[in-house]
Amino acid sequence: MEEVLYKLHFDDLEVTSLVSEPWGTYSLFETEVSDHQAEQLKIFKALEKDLTLFNANSFGNQVHFQFSYQIPVQRWFPYREGYSIKLVNSFIKELKISGNVFDPFSGSGTTLLSARNNNLDSFGIDVNPISVLVAKIENDKYSMTDIEGIKIQIETIKALEGPKQEYQTAFNLAHKTFNKDILQSLLHFKKYIKSIQNEKIRDLVFVAWLSIIEDVSNIKKEGNGIKYKNRKRTPNGYINIDREAWEKQNFPDDKFLFVKLKLIKQLEIILYDIINNYGLSEKKPKIFRGSCLEFNKLFNDEIEFTFFSPPYCNCFDYFEIHKVELWLGEFVKNSDDFKKLRNTGFRSNTNSLNCKPIIYKNENLESLISLFDPEKIWNPRIPNIVRGYLDDMHTLLNKLYSQTVNGGHVGIVVGNSAYSGVIIPTDILIAHIAKEIGFKVKNVFITRHLTTSSQQKQELEYLKNYLRESIVILEK
Repeated sequence: MEEVLYKLHFDDLEVTSLVSEPWGTYSLFETEVSDHQAEQLKIFKALEKDLTLFNANSFGNQVHFQFSYQIPVQRWFPYREGYSIKLVNSFIKELKISGNVFDPFSGSGTTLLSARNNNLDSFGIDVNPISVLVAKIENDKYSMTDIEGIKIQIETIKALEGPKQEYQTAFNLAHKTFNKDILQSLLHFKKYIKSIQNEKIRDLVFVAWLSIIEDVSNIKKEGNGIKYKNRKRTPNGYINIDREAWEKQNFPDDKFLFVKLKLIKQLEIILYDIINNYGLSEKKPKIFRGSCLEFNKLFNDEIEFTFFSPPYCNCFDYFEIHKVELWLGEFVKNSDDFKKLRNTGFRSNTNSLNCKPIIYKNENLESLISLFDPEKIWNPRIPNIVRGYLDDMHTLLNKLYSQTVNGGHVGIVVGNSAYSGVIIPTDILIAHIAKEIGFKVKNVFITRHLTTSSQQKQELEYLKNYLRESIVILEK
């Protein structure tokens, strides 16, 4: 069959629609598809009916935060679960957005920053207190007086001497997470930061302090949580390097100076970005802390464009990933605080499940859940995680529909997931829910394929086109 190509241009990016064939039919199967796989394909094709799917590989490097350390303002805090400001700018331009912009999962504030740089009013909300603080600092307005205040703090920190007392922390894993002298240095700087009188400058220096924690620690964020840096992967499995030997090899003798230089460098980067790259817009976003499912209680302004990336339905606990910063930064004071925080999030992992009833039912999802092999499911609560996830998404999309202006748009960056050889096609399930509510599904941009565990990789080979990360564009 002759292919009919449609092309759209987003600045220097090009995406192509192959409308002669559904996206899922491009793979040529070398062997017969199993009944298990055929049943999934049947469900996928039913969901994709009447959808416009675009091959958008050029967006592949913009749906994640891999290059955030290079991007002014976005590099103020190493927020892994994000996307590029260039991506949001492209859609604001392509869709000719001139009204209010909203991000119900504001994270580090990328959508809000894009709106501000495009001289648009915006709103953001997040349940993670670190995200709220970072988004506020990144999107605040800084005067020449503020700039001078930051310079003074840099010079003051340069002159600070090391700790003369031993500090305590409620974080019970601190002794494993940090070298002892590095921990004391971090706590010493935190005490100084608390003494800064100017609240705006204090919060900015505190964000810089939060941003260096991982770099000076014994841990790194990886996958669904944190891993110890002295645990190395080898062809024969993982090995543990003696912690004392690892620390001696990776940290200098003067631990206090080591931490001080990291903090100063981060503050100098922030100062440079404020002076040179911050833009001219006076639009300061309104940022709230709370659940995205109740955003309508916080503001009732009409929305023209919502752009966000929810937690993926992959059982990643994003509070666990930020656990060290939450505890050391005193956003949580005890285990009950941490548990309550987890329960406020989207139902995307086992720690976020609560007693909230599942109201929304989706036949296609139930058909996929029926294909789960109980012996291969690592947690019996996974079926209710995916049900709860779509129930929360249904609630959010309903509220967005009510508050979005006619002709307004919603953009969702989302990744699909897999359990026991069954793919949960979150992108087209969301599109299906949106159509039920009344949205028009304008486009589904398929940006890149995702990897899965080695155990599932071979089993999912014939369905790999559906294990992907996409951008779903809705229109009211």
